[in-house]
Amino acid sequence: MIQSHLNIDLKEVYLPVGRMLQIDHVHSIEDRTIVCEQNLSERQWLFDIHFPDDPIFPGSFMIEGAGQTVAIWMWKAGMRGKPRLLKASAEFKSPVVPRDEALTYTAKVQRRQNICIGAVTVTVQQRLVANIEIWLAVVSSNGQLS
Repeated sequence: MIQSHLNIDLKEVYLPVGRMLQIDHVHSIEDRTIVCEQNLSERQWLFDIHFPDDPIFPGSFMIEGAGQTVAIWMWKAGMRGKPRLLKASAEFKSPVVPRDEALTYTAKVQRRQNICIGAVTVTVQQRLVANIEIWLAVVSSNGQLS
């Protein structure tokens, strides 16, 4: 369940539902920076199936969480429509394991018309887990770039 104390109704934000929703809390949005959190205790099922003898949190889910973080920033900035991933690159620094409690996504976002580029750092407490660059565009309901 997404929680926010920022007067944002996040149910209106175009995000995945169920197990694909990666963001649990939005901590802050200031200018071009957003900080979100992903509670890992609610995703224990991932560790049970992603290398059961050597469980680690999937990097692809971190990329998804980074994209969702930028999508929330875009919505707050007034960009309505459907966010679409254009490009992603990631550098993983440290594995995320079952004893880790939460991932923090801190994104610095640059906007170029309907495209946003997020430089996202992913941390567990103070430990750097990944650096991710995400490019998202907003498309209208007919699939055209807004």
